[in-house]
Order: sequence, then structure tokens, then C-alpha cells
Amino acid sequence: MGQEGQVRQFFYNKKLLSSFLKKLLPLPLKLYLTIIMKKYIITIIGFVFLICGCSNKPADVPPLFPCKIIVTKNASPVEGVNVVLGSTGNDGSHCAVFGITDSYGAATIKTGRLGWQGTGAPEGEYIITITKEPKLNDTISTEEFQKLDPAKQEIYQIEQQQKYNALQREIPDFMSDVTKSPYRLTVKKEGENVLNIDIENDIQTKQK
Repeated sequence: MGQEGQVRQFFYNKKLLSSFLKKLLPLPLKLYLTIIMKKYIITIIGFVFLICGCSNKPADVPPLFPCKIIVTKNASPVEGVNVVLGSTGNDGSHCAVFGITDSYGAATIKTGRLGWQGTGAPEGEYIITITKEPKLNDTISTEEFQKLDPAKQEIYQIEQQQKYNALQREIPDFMSDVTKSPYRLTVKKEGENVLNIDIENDIQTKQK
């Protein structure tokens, strides 16, 4: 499989996870699935690893090396950014490599495989995508949603989706698209594997 094909396979696996969760969740929760998948994809990946319950490192996971992605906006740290490293053909292409930024804007990268999770990333070339979905505040609880008649449920769903689509994104779409993201990182055995991303600076660079 070529480099492009491996990148496509990585994101296809993420679509399979979405499909699985749609079947797993009760109907009222499906209303928020699109939002949940975008906003909490890193948490969901970690949860899947947790319930799989594998504590031993799989034999096909290559050595991991410390890796960190730092996300800022006008030099100020951005917390809660989901970071995904998509392999472009290295030995860790069958692993999930991801992280989420803390209050300092730093994401300590982890690698997951078959329920196991370790700190660091396999050696090789990566395309990095970042996402941070806006929060929709005026939502009702699942219990309240269930009390609505079907017609009102449908109206509510449409209204909430429209509100969500209208929310301003802190991170532009091109940074979360594997085919458009400008971010690349080569993880090496030695030295610091750090990528600094400043959202505002990169937006201005793209607009030039």
C-alpha cells in the first residue's frame, strides 16, 4: 500500500468507529454524535482502548519516541485541541497516534494499538491535523429530549444542527483536513520531536 493509501486507511478506520458508535448509542444520543465525534475523537479513541483491556504492548508496535505538539494562537496556548498524526508510510502506520493539548497548549503524543496505549510515537513521517470544535451550550438533557413528541424532536435536531453549523470555529477547516493540512513532522530516534503550531500565524500565511 502506498503512502496516500495508508493515510486514507487511517481516516477510513475513524469512519468505522463512528459507524460503530451510531449502533451502540441510544436514539436520543445520536443527535449529538456528529458533534461528539469531532469534539471528543481523542477521548473516544482512549475509551475504546480502555474497554478493550489490553495491558501488554502488542508485538507489532515499533519502538516509541517522545513527541510533543504545541498549539498556540498569537503566542497564547490553546487548550483542548485534538491532535492526530497520520502516518505516511512508516512502521507505525497500523497504530493510532494522537494527543490533546493541555492548559499550556502542549499535547504529549501517545500511540494506541489493540487496546494498548503508550507514550510517544513510532519513528517516521507524519501529517498532522488539529481540531477543536465549538461548544453548543443551549442543549437539553437526554431525559428532556425523550419527553418531546417525534415531531418536536425532529425540529429540535434541525435547530441544534443549524446553531452548531453557525458557531465560529477557532481552528479553520484546512488544518483538520489531511489533504490540506500544512503540518508535517518527522519523528526521530534522537533529539526533540516537537512541532510548534500558531493558528493565527498560519492563517495569515495561507492568506498571502
